[in-house]
Amino acid sequence: MSHFTVASSEAAVSKLFEGVRDGFSVDESDSVNFGPFTAGYDVGFHLEGGTVDLQNNGDILIKELDIKWDKLRVFAGIDIPELCIGGFCIIPSPWGCVLRAPRICVFDDNPDLGIDLDLSGLLTSEISIAAKPKLSYFIDPARPAGMSWLDAEDANVANKWQLFIDPDWVDIDVFDWADIVGDLLDDAINTAVDDLLWFLPGWAKSLIHAILGPVVDLVRAILDIGDDIDEWLSNLLGVSLGLFDLIITLVADYFAGKTPLLSIEDPFPIMPYKNGLIPVKLPIEQLGITINDKEMVLAATLGASL
Repeated sequence: MSHFTVASSEAAVSKLFEGVRDGFSVDESDSVNFGPFTAGYDVGFHLEGGTVDLQNNGDILIKELDIKWDKLRVFAGIDIPELCIGGFCIIPSPWGCVLRAPRICVFDDNPDLGIDLDLSGLLTSEISIAAKPKLSYFIDPARPAGMSWLDAEDANVANKWQLFIDPDWVDIDVFDWADIVGDLLDDAINTAVDDLLWFLPGWAKSLIHAILGPVVDLVRAILDIGDDIDEWLSNLLGVSLGLFDLIITLVADYFAGKTPLLSIEDPFPIMPYKNGLIPVKLPIEQLGITINDKEMVLAATLGASL
């Protein structure tokens, strides 16, 4: 039998969630090597929005939680097979070649060119979470063994009951694309190749372009990019680089164990310091939680007086 209960409406739980959500931010980077090309990302994001929906089965659903990309840069370094033109004999003679055409070789570096695609501010991702409430008892590691509750309060290392939302699953709706993203990739590839050939005379550039065919098609083939830019970039970031799994892990760990929805000091303060008298507190022996579609209810069982 509980000694007291506290009920919070769905709107109140939403306010508690907003406080936790606003403390979340990520700044991560990584890169990998895939043989003929390297790829990586440099990202930073925070969370905004989201609606809280309490369920009769005790679950907490978080829907339409937006990932706001403060920074989302995707880069790739591409190793194009070396290509040489010229060097053929213009004026042969019985004693050898009298005059040869100039020989020009390109794509002899590794990587030969880099593509830097900055998608910051161009797209939004969404997260959905299904979670259950989880109560944990926190003993501050800075609190010395045997310290009294009164000294612990003075030192701000009191024990606490903490309420977390522990995700059963986290789902990402990866990108809400702007049409400009595909054009950005094409422009980045063309610019990178043209910059690589800056030192060549016009006739040599034209010849190389003619030999290579459409530049974008060449690099798309090297990167194995299909017609669907959305699918290619999602596979690169999600499958090859593991960015989306990282996001799911970071979000789940944050809500499940790093930042509580609610903290309740134990013993629970009833009356503060007053007129030189010590505060009055009640120890919480047990704390339970139930959720229905209207409210979240905390029920506490009190221990003996200290």
